[in-house]
Amino acid sequence: MISLEILRLEMNYLKQIIEDVIGCKASGEIVEAIQILILYFLNPKNYDTFCLSNLQTIEHYLNQIQQELEPYEYESLLNNISAIRILMKKVKTEVSKY
Repeated sequence: MISLEILRLEMNYLKQIIEDVIGCKASGEIVEAIQILILYFLNPKNYDTFCLSNLQTIEHYLNQIQQELEPYEYESLLNNISAIRILMKKVKTEVSKY
């Protein structure tokens, strides 16, 4: 359960940063993309191209926010969303198997 709590905290943290820097629409989209990745991860037989588009959405917003933040702020952000980054790597690895 602690891992789920950490993931939830990281999602809320990322949502707040995205909302403050880019806007509400972007923060909603990134949270939705992460939630969908979690569902795909829990049931990997459902992996499809939609899963890849959610990964791209998350990466797009992370790249966009990187342009807006100072390097040390962005590094701090990445350090504070380690569970999300691990989830993304695992999904990428598993999608390539299917």
